[in-house]
Order: sequence, then C-alpha cells, then structure tokens
Amino acid sequence: MDVPSLDALPHNRRADVRAAVCAVETARLPVRPAHYRALAETALRVVVEQVLAASGRTLLAVGGGYLSGYDDDIRQRLVHEGIGILPRDDRAVLTLVLLHSVAIPQAAGTTLPDQPWTRGTPVPVQELKDSRVPDGVVTSALQRLADADLVRHTKAGYVLGHQFLRLTKPAGSELFEELILLADPAGPLAESIRRRRAPRPASPATAPDRETRETP
Repeated sequence: MDVPSLDALPHNRRADVRAAVCAVETARLPVRPAHYRALAETALRVVVEQVLAASGRTLLAVGGGYLSGYDDDIRQRLVHEGIGILPRDDRAVLTLVLLHSVAIPQAAGTTLPDQPWTRGTPVPVQELKDSRVPDGVVTSALQRLADADLVRHTKAGYVLGHQFLRLTKPAGSELFEELILLADPAGPLAESIRRRRAPRPASPATAPDRETRETP
C-alpha cells in the first residue's frame, strides 16, 4: 500500500497509524480516540483516513468514537458487480428486522429519529415468523445474520447488529428511504422520495438563431 504521508512519518508514528487502522477495521464498537494517538491527533487522523482510502474504506465518526466502512463509491461499485450481496432469504429476514425494529417504531414516534439503529425496538422471533416468510427460513437466516453481526439476539428479541454502525450517512439514508418505499408506498413521504429520485428532464436545446433556421 503506497501512502506517501504514512511513509514520511517516523517509525513510532507509523506504528500509531497502523494500530489505529487495525482497531477501526476490526472493532465491534466505536474506538475511543483516547485509546489511540492516531485518532486523537488531527494530523495523524488524516493519515489514517488516507490509509483507509487506499483500500476503498473511509473513517466514520460514530458515537464519540471511530469505525471504518466502505466508501460510498466503492459500495455502489460492489453492489453493481454483485459482490457481498446477501442471499435472498437473508435479505428478506433482515428487512423484517429493519421494519419492525427501526422503521415502524420511528414512524409511530416511539423511538427518536437520531437514535442508533442498533438500539431499536427488539423484535420477538414469533413476530418475524408471523410474516409470509416460512418459519424454517426465518430461523436459518437469523443464525447467518447473527454470525455476520447484522442482527443481535437480546432477551426481548432481535435488533440490528453492530455492522450497521459502519454505514456512511448517505448509505443509511438510502436504506431508510427504501424501507419507507416498502412499508408505505402510497404515503406522502414515499411520493416525495420518488419525485426527488426521478431523473430531471433534459433542458430544451437552445433554439437556433434566425439565420441558421432560414438557411436552406
């Protein structure tokens, strides 16, 4: 990995940067700046960002700490190429957890809009099985999703896993809009999303001047 700003640092500062990169890439919860010099010092944190960017990653400020996630351009490219896409059954069950744990409680006003998704309303497994997804599919998908830390099981039910802390703001907003379109497609908010996403009509071509129009 060729990052000139990293190579220019003294040996001990390079070690600080590498330690911070390793921490934000592997931690389940946000890494506190007080524990890593390269996250606490602005100049070194910039180098951390550059090292991550060289691998298509980005540094995310999350709850007073830091984690890493995929850069939005890289995320879209991976999706376009079909890399890292969950199987259909897993996507269906994860969508159910998202709807019942985050989207519906926020729409009902029982949770705050800025509350982390990982602290959503726990969803009892029976509520997931009451859907059209077969019980066996729900059970097996929940296990795979939990193994990937996309969902967590609590005493009260399932909530989203820590991997959702690694979403960039644009990725989180885009995902929440998809939930709105799914849960209330005829609602005013869904209509506003569709209007905003609709491609704008091309500007009319500039009319030719009179001389050009009259030229045979």
